[in-house]
Amino acid sequence: MAKKILVVDDDEAVRKSISISLKLKGGYETLEAEDGLKGLELAKQESPDLIISDVIMENLNGFLMLETLKEFPETSNIPVIIMTHYAQSDKEWKTGAAVEYLTKGFTLEALLDKVNSILKVQPA
Repeated sequence: MAKKILVVDDDEAVRKSISISLKLKGGYETLEAEDGLKGLELAKQESPDLIISDVIMENLNGFLMLETLKEFPETSNIPVIIMTHYAQSDKEWKTGAAVEYLTKGFTLEALLDKVNSILKVQPA
């Protein structure tokens, strides 16, 4: 059974590009949400194996979504990759959670490498 990844980004083109790449190149099942509120709702309903989220979004930003996820036992252990223009390393943002960061402008190959590493999947 394929691992399930939730992609949360308000930029539809970015969200679709990541989702399609994860499906085609990684063999992952993907879910999509256009903001943190919908991402939070989907995470609770679907229990994804990983969440990839933008930071700056309407309704609920990526860090607030992450903080809220950590409050619920069913979502507190889901690993998260935060995509941002602003953080160069995890030392710049103190989330108090096991979070990986990707600076926007990353390649899809770099994203897949990070996803495979987190999910402990061997590349195809």
